[in-house]
Amino acid sequence: MRIYHFQIILLIIKYFLCTTSDIRNNKKEITKLSAVEFGEKVLSSKSSISRLAQKLGFRGYTEMKYAIDQDLQTAILSPTDLVASLKSNIDKTFHYASQVNFQPLITQIKTAKNVLIYATGFTQNNYSKDFSNDLFLSGRPNFLISGETNFEMISHTLTSEDLVIITSLSGNTLSIQNTIKLLNINQVPLCSVTRFGKNFLNDHANFQLYYEVSEIPSPVVDTGKNMIGLNIILSILSHKYREFVLFDE
Repeated sequence: MRIYHFQIILLIIKYFLCTTSDIRNNKKEITKLSAVEFGEKVLSSKSSISRLAQKLGFRGYTEMKYAIDQDLQTAILSPTDLVASLKSNIDKTFHYASQVNFQPLITQIKTAKNVLIYATGFTQNNYSKDFSNDLFLSGRPNFLISGETNFEMISHTLTSEDLVIITSLSGNTLSIQNTIKLLNINQVPLCSVTRFGKNFLNDHANFQLYYEVSEIPSPVVDTGKNMIGLNIILSILSHKYREFVLFDE
């Protein structure tokens, strides 16, 4: 269990009901103290310090001290224009889409007996739901598959007349690779939608779409991912499909 050093320090303060000024102003100093020395700082015994570390999920004081030190070494975030980063991801995805020939994929979506959509993560699933709804509004029935087990089971029933669209971040989700291989063996058309770069999924797909991803700072996780590009590329695909059924057939 990973606990950030600010949480550890606040828990220590609460646990011993001591004043905050010394510890808060000397966080780095904590990592240089032995359990005995730290105990003296907070007016407690070495054994109490060890028990506290264990209550916080560590094996002992040494491991807790190491966790504090690691968090203190985390690079300080530089001020970032997050809106500019968002716009950049959108612009790059649109620029990429302007160079893509969507027609073969659109034709496959139109003629497929069944269209199945599978997402490998939470954000991917949210955007895939919107994409699925857009296809329904364009008169294209489809199935949004939830769960790896369900995906694996359904894959055994699919044929070359169907189409599977998989939205992913890395394209390298290990737990679905055997299912992807089965789809290939059964010659089921597959469309991968992943971040830019070579990966397992696009290597095994008949159609490939890509989107821009960037890191985004977060107060609760080490590194967040800005995946608005996935929403953009799926929206472009659904709009192009609607154009096709409305104006080009």
